[in-house]
Amino acid sequence: MALSRGSRAARMLLVALVSFAVAACGAGKPEVARVGDRDIAEADLRHAAALQHVLADLQGTPCGGQPLAGETADAACDRAALSGELIWLAVSPYAEAHDITAGQSAEDAVVQLETQVGGAEELRRSLSARGLTRDDLLELGRKILMIRAVRTAIAEERIGGDELRSQYEDRLVEFTTVEANHILLATRAEAEDVYRRVRDATRAQFAAIAREESTEPGADESGGDLGSSPATQFVPEFANAVAALEPGEVSRPVRSQFGWHVIYLADKQVTPFEEVKDGLLEPLADQEFRGWLEERASELGVEVNPRYGRFSAQTFSVQPARSTDPSDATVPERDAGSPSP
Repeated sequence: MALSRGSRAARMLLVALVSFAVAACGAGKPEVARVGDRDIAEADLRHAAALQHVLADLQGTPCGGQPLAGETADAACDRAALSGELIWLAVSPYAEAHDITAGQSAEDAVVQLETQVGGAEELRRSLSARGLTRDDLLELGRKILMIRAVRTAIAEERIGGDELRSQYEDRLVEFTTVEANHILLATRAEAEDVYRRVRDATRAQFAAIAREESTEPGADESGGDLGSSPATQFVPEFANAVAALEPGEVSRPVRSQFGWHVIYLADKQVTPFEEVKDGLLEPLADQEFRGWLEERASELGVEVNPRYGRFSAQTFSVQPARSTDPSDATVPERDAGSPSP
C-alpha cells in the first residue's frame, strides 16, 4: 500500500531527526579532550607535544618521562603535554577571575634556558626543527608561570594567613640573625655566679669578664665574640635562648652539650613575615593545589578521548588506558603535574 503524502513527510522528518541525533552525539565527543566548555583539538595537542619534545631534547631526557608498560615514547609525550593543557584550562578561569599575573617574566625564563643550552641560536634551531618559534616557547613559559602563581594563591587561600603567621612565630629562630658574645662554663653554679656579675654589663664589660672566666678556647682573646650569624647555626638550646633576647640583654645560664652558657646579645635582625611567607607556603602548596584540582575535575566534568588515555581526577592527569590483558591489569598511575620549561 502506498504511503500517503502526510505519512511520507512524517517518515522523512523522523529520519532527519534520527540523523541529527546521531550527528549530535558524534559532535559531543571531544576530538582530544574537554574541560568545561573548552576543547583541546588534535592541532592543539600536536603543538603542545612539539614544545615538550623540544624541551626534552635540550635537556637530554625522555619527553614526558619514561614510558609506562606497553606505552610508546610518543604516547608518553602526548600524555604529558595533554596533562599540562588540561591543567591550564582548569587554572586560567581562576587567574582571570582573581586578576592573578605571573610574578616572573617568561622572557627571563627563556633567556635563562638559552644560556643553559648554549645560546639563542641553538634554541632557535631546536624550535625550528619542530616547526616552532621562540614566541611559542614564550607562550608556554607564560602558561607555566601563571599556573605556579595560581598554585600559590590557591594554597594561601586554603591554608589561611593566620595559620602561616602561627608557623612563622613558631619557627622565628629560623628567620633570625644575631650578633652575640658568650661565656662558657663547666657548671651551673659557676654560670649563675658569672650571670650575677654580667647581667647589667655593657658589651665591653661582658667581653672583659669572658676573657677572664670563659672556658671556650680562644675566649681570652675574643672575649666570647661569636660575630654575626643565623641563629640556627648554633645548637638548639643556644639558638632558642639567643633569639629570645633583645639587643643589650643577657641570658640566664643556658645548658647545651658544650656546657653552660651566659649570652650577651649585641644585635638581632628578624626577616619580616611578608618576606618569608612564600617559603612557608611552598612545602604545603602542592598538596593544596592537587586537592583544588581534584575538586575542579568534578565541577568541570573533564573528558578525554579514550584513544589518548584516561583522565585521573585524583592526579588531574592523563594515564595510559588500561589493557584488557589480565596480565597487564595494574598499570601504575603517575602524576603528570605542571609542565616545566
